[in-house]
Formats: sequence, structure tokens, C-alpha cells
Amino acid sequence: MQEGNSASSTPAPHLYSVTLNGKYGFIDESGNLKFTHPDDVYTIGPFSDGLSVVAKRVPNTHGRWGYVDPTGKLVIEAKFNVARNFSEGLAAVIVSEREAAEGKIGYIDRTGRFVIQPQFEQGGVVSDFAFSEGLAGVVSANGRWGYIDKTGKFVIEPKFHSALSFSEGRALVGVAESPYSLQQKYGFIDKQGRWIVTPQYVLASKFSEGLAPVLIGDKVGFIDLQGQIVIKPQFTLGGACPDTGSLGASVYSEGLAAVHVDDWKWGFIDRSGKWVIKPAYGCAHPFSEGLAVIGVRNKNGLWRYGYIDKTGVTIIKPEFSYASSFVGKLARVGVGTSEDEALLKAMKDYEAGKPEAQIEKELESHKPKYGYIDRTGKFVWTPTN
Repeated sequence: MQEGNSASSTPAPHLYSVTLNGKYGFIDESGNLKFTHPDDVYTIGPFSDGLSVVAKRVPNTHGRWGYVDPTGKLVIEAKFNVARNFSEGLAAVIVSEREAAEGKIGYIDRTGRFVIQPQFEQGGVVSDFAFSEGLAGVVSANGRWGYIDKTGKFVIEPKFHSALSFSEGRALVGVAESPYSLQQKYGFIDKQGRWIVTPQYVLASKFSEGLAPVLIGDKVGFIDLQGQIVIKPQFTLGGACPDTGSLGASVYSEGLAAVHVDDWKWGFIDRSGKWVIKPAYGCAHPFSEGLAVIGVRNKNGLWRYGYIDKTGVTIIKPEFSYASSFVGKLARVGVGTSEDEALLKAMKDYEAGKPEAQIEKELESHKPKYGYIDRTGKFVWTPTN
């Protein structure tokens, strides 16, 4: 489940997903409940292009997916095997003639009409297959990734082993090191399919604000849109920060990027590579709406998250077991035991011989609760689970 809206051509108030008495629903920026879904809805997505994807329980099926509008009205029938979020007016959906079979991917418009008939493979990956800058990465019958336009025509032939969405006119694509290798090297192409940077990186991320983080040797640096190194490789991989990935650097956001250094600390640099916020955190996420999530370990060794501003001042103390970036006026946070903490305790209890029924009961009682805070840290939606 995700929270918040994606940007659309028509500005609309942000809506945020919540659970209430076991039902999914949405609130507005003031914390007012706008609607809840019926009991048969078991998965929802964020609003994007004015629609939110929902999955409904349907007898004798694995479920069916459709879309609701901001009032909660089902405006595209729940009839697809799987459906993804809308982007640039189109959404990828999966249809299959047989319930257990892997289906084909096609694209619908906001009326639910097929604009591109189901014909593409799923590729064995979890992807939104979303359009970005007019193109979408899809998998052809030969098992390779290429890019189609909004008519469904391949404009960049399918020849890559992996492909991410276009960002700032560039797309990160992967090519296997040998015909039977699972290892890939990554490079960047432009919208004509020409190599800007030939496959050479073991790890890399997308372009944002004109720069992209890449792993060169055993250090992370940043390249520009022409593939030139503009911030020399000097940052280190990973760190134990959950949800940050293994690259050891975020993309640029609001002029800053989070980077990781040798002493297991994260800080923020500007576009010249100069430290703006010195490494001081066990975890750091990109800035959004002027604030960034940072994480520290408490005296019990557990992750707790808060928010800093662009000068490094703590605005909201690290006291949450989960925290997401601000979207609009609100951010989703978790209180109590995190899911990872609860599962780790359950594993230890199991190894110690505690009865499974008791472990399951405790897991349920320790289920994390999620709410929404404003920029002062005040709850506008009290945590629920």
C-alpha cells in the first residue's frame, strides 16, 4: 500500500490511504475521512491521474482489479487480473485467459478502454510498466526489454535484459555480461536508443536534477547527462539503512543528495559534491517538501525515524518505527513495534520453543500502527492498523 498522489496535469487535493476497522480508505490533508472501501477490497494504490487502483475479492478467482475516483466510486470495472497505477493517461493491466496462467500486458485509458491491446510479457519482474516522457519499458516475446510509444509501437527495439523508466531524457538499462549470465552491467540510453554511457556499471540509479549516482570500482560518484563524472567516486556502498538500497547514495532532490561514508554515517551534499549536512545519521532519505527522513538507532539498537530541514536542524524528533517522505502537507509514520522487529522477535520465540499459537497471537497484538503527521510532527490521523 502506498500513500499520496502522483503528479497529474490537473492539480487536485492530495488524498492519503488509511485503514480503519480493517477497511481501506482515504483521508484529505486535514485528516478528514473521505471514504472507506467495502470489505471485498483487499489492496489499494495511490491516486494517480485522478484514479486509484483497487483489488477486489471475486469468487472462484484470484481477485480482480479496477479503479475508483476520488469519491470512492468504481469507475473502471474490476475485471483485470492485475492493474497498475496510471501515468501520463495510461495504465498497464494484465489479462489472462486462465486463472493460474501468466497473462499479457496491455494499456488502458482513463475510461477503461484498451489503447494498446494485451501483448507484452511480464518478464518475471515487479514493475508498473509505466509511461514516462512518452515511452514505456516492456518485455517482448523474445524476453528482452525495449520501449514503446503510446500507440504500442516499439521505438527502441527490445534488446536489453532490464530497463527502467526514462528520466530527464535518459534511461538506465542492463545488458547481461554473457549469453547465460545472470550478472548485468548497466548503462544509459537516450530516447532514440543511442548509448550515452555504454554498459559498464555494476550499480547505478536514474537521473534526477541532471545527475545520476553510479558505482565506479568500489566507490560511488555522480555523472552528468553526457556521462561525464562530475562528482568523483568517494562515497561507500550500502550501510544498514532500511529501504535505501545498496548503492549508498540517493538521487538528487531539492538540490541535495544523501550519501554514505566509511563510518556508517549518512549526510547530504550539494550538486558540486560539497557537504551541506555533515554525515551524522545511520540512515537518510531524499528531501521532499523541504524535509528529509533520517534514522538513528535507539539504546536498544532499534531504528527510529524523524525529519530534518535543509540546514540539518531536527524538525521532528526520531521517534517513529517507520517514516515516509512528506507528500503535500502530510507524511505517513508508524508507531510501536515495526514489522521487522515483530518478525525478528517471533523467530527468536520460535527457536526458543514458544507455542506457535502464542507467537501468532503476539504478532497480531504487536502489529504496527500507521498514521499521518503534519510538518510540526502533530498527528492529523491517529495511528491505526
